[in-house]
Amino acid sequence: MEHKRVACLYRVSTLMQTEENDIPMQRNACIQFISTKPDWYFECEYLEKGVSGYKKSAADRDVLQNIKSDALKNRFDILLVFMFDRLGRREDETPFVVQWFVSKGVEVWSVNEGQQKFEGQADRLINYIRYWQSQGESEKTGIRVREKHTQMIKEGKRTGGVAPYGYKLIPTNETNHKGVLLHNMVIDDEESKVVKLIFRLATEQGFGGYRIAKELNNRGIPSRKGGQWGLAVVNYMFRNPIYKGYIAYSKTHYKGEGGRRNPDEWLVSTVKNPDWAIIEESVWDKAKEIRTSRTPKKFLTENIDYKGKHYPNQTKSNLLLIGMIHCGECGSSMSTAESVSTWKLKNGETHKSSKPVYKCNSKCEGMTCSGKHFYDKELIENTVLKQVYLYLNELGEMDLTDKNKLRHINDTKTEQSEIASAEKKIQSLKDKYKILKDEVVKSLCGESKFTPELLQNILSETATSILNKEKKVSEIKKILEAKEIEYNNMNEFQKKIPTWKKEFDNAKTEAKKMMLAELIDDVVVKKDSIQIKFRIDINSFTKAIRDSGAKIIEQSTTVKLS
Repeated sequence: MEHKRVACLYRVSTLMQTEENDIPMQRNACIQFISTKPDWYFECEYLEKGVSGYKKSAADRDVLQNIKSDALKNRFDILLVFMFDRLGRREDETPFVVQWFVSKGVEVWSVNEGQQKFEGQADRLINYIRYWQSQGESEKTGIRVREKHTQMIKEGKRTGGVAPYGYKLIPTNETNHKGVLLHNMVIDDEESKVVKLIFRLATEQGFGGYRIAKELNNRGIPSRKGGQWGLAVVNYMFRNPIYKGYIAYSKTHYKGEGGRRNPDEWLVSTVKNPDWAIIEESVWDKAKEIRTSRTPKKFLTENIDYKGKHYPNQTKSNLLLIGMIHCGECGSSMSTAESVSTWKLKNGETHKSSKPVYKCNSKCEGMTCSGKHFYDKELIENTVLKQVYLYLNELGEMDLTDKNKLRHINDTKTEQSEIASAEKKIQSLKDKYKILKDEVVKSLCGESKFTPELLQNILSETATSILNKEKKVSEIKKILEAKEIEYNNMNEFQKKIPTWKKEFDNAKTEAKKMMLAELIDDVVVKKDSIQIKFRIDINSFTKAIRDSGAKIIEQSTTVKLS
């Protein structure tokens, strides 16, 4: 009797299934099935742990590619699985994977469904329908889970998991359908103080994630596990909307595929739960805006030009204008330097004194610049602050609330139109995708002029187009969100104008720099003058202001240096 070598494939979609001994169950079933076939003997086995046969393409499944490679090397005669859906659940490619193995002389068997043959059109159609049904079941399961979690989030309910830092779980008297005790999430009094400190350091003093982690460690504040704070943990806290009262779901990729999703892919509640809000929304949004302004390419693609507010990249310097000041002669940015004076007393002793100054980076590096090497700190900052106070006094006499709202509506029309157009195109592509899937069935029955392989390629191209369009919509929504934050900041800033000077005078240097960044877009220094460009674009409101009879304030002002 000629023996046939059998290779077994065991796959589970999630790591949890691995822990629940799902793979041993598949292995036992396959070994028992082999024992019923006198001419079969076990040759080898392949394991896929935590790999979705629906979400992950066959081309990206390393184990499946290894099996195909071994099939070409004639290592086995039969590929055995517990059920055919272990090979995959994608209707647009898995039927062709099965057909590929059979075309290479490998028999494909399932413990529960028998052998898949291709002796006629009926076999091809049955093969396709099997995976069409399998994908449908995966989609339905996914829809049910997502819908359940969406409804829970809308109702302000948790979907499970560990409470984020700043919160704790309180057991209830209820259990779920599996008998597991349910918990309520509440704010932890001690940890919430640290959360507020983290956001305060970011928004009021301009600390970045690394500097915040260092500050917490220097203060002897332990992490939840009792260890040191790190950059990754702090940055993740800034992204989590739970701190302003909005719960998020789907923050990580499908189990087994690893990694956290981009925050734009999170499912976030549209309903705020005030019992979970540790940070005010305006503070959370400002922290996000500061991070975005410092790494714009990380949040916006290069083909989109949107200039939002830019905060200083760091606030360590004692000079107030670092990060927003430039040389007017060569355009170079300015940085911190020290001017050292040395003199001798009558008794021969040598004395030194130093003071911080602004330096032109290009000039000091020997590059061509007709300006000065150094500029006096007191002269520059006193001149700028004098103009800031004058500007605020005049701005405080206006009420730009209604004008700001009208401007915001007009400023977002383009993005709203682009989103509507893209979503219409996405729906058209989805309709096309459905038609193509129907054509595949006809092709398998020999009723279409197109081959299954050609249709598969077109399906893949159409799916890619849908993903690209959806990515474009996501990018435009980022721009809208940034403009929404800017609009809200404008309203918030107007409320602060009456007390701005008092708060500024009493603030630390880091806080002063952040306050100035709210107001100043650029400071351009020349040998005999300073140009200050304010961030609030009053020119956008000029017509409305003129019509109301109010005084027009120039957005940019130039003053002489005395």
